[in-house]
Amino acid sequence: MLTRKLIAKEFYLHRWLIVGSTVAGLAGLAIAAEGQMRFNIGMLTWLTSIIAFGVMLAMLGIANERKEHALQFVLSLPLSPGDYVRIKLFGLFLCYLVPWAILSAGTVALLLVRPNLPDGLLPFALLLSGFMLVNFSVVLCGALHTASEGVMTIVIIVTNMGVTLFIFLVGGVPSLNDHLHAAVPVWNGAFWIVLAAEAATLLVALSLPYFVAARRRDFI
Repeated sequence: MLTRKLIAKEFYLHRWLIVGSTVAGLAGLAIAAEGQMRFNIGMLTWLTSIIAFGVMLAMLGIANERKEHALQFVLSLPLSPGDYVRIKLFGLFLCYLVPWAILSAGTVALLLVRPNLPDGLLPFALLLSGFMLVNFSVVLCGALHTASEGVMTIVIIVTNMGVTLFIFLVGGVPSLNDHLHAAVPVWNGAFWIVLAAEAATLLVALSLPYFVAARRRDFI
């Protein structure tokens, strides 16, 4: 019961951030529906909405609680430090999943419905959406492990740079790039390798707080 209430608290506290990011991302998809220039602008809006939402969610959900001395509130609850870390991890991850799932599904629908957009973009779009989920999990993992604003700034800078590197490096892989403008999506070995790497990284990022942060004697 307490776990559900604390998770519900995360959704309540971040409800406008969730709604605003979802609306902004959907607006970007609407812009991307027509024309090459509009597609680039719309997808940039979509990408920015997801990235900014993840950073703000981690910072507001964790860093701000430290600044506001939420420890006194936590000490009044029948929870161990490990319980609190796990609830915080699960709650914020679920908060992120809502806009991420809606915007990822919207991207897939856009590519399948619009005749002017090649279905060959679908594999890369799914890999990019997966990378966004991994990106947030790394930021969240970092926020759970450090109270240093300097360290978190580095984590945010590195993960943001990682998005650009992913687009250029993974998008430039010949076995993926050669099929971006194909009439049908191509699910080749390169796609599955990148997807497996994303899944492994996601698993590590979400597991670390259970084995490190949750074992500390003090709360986050």
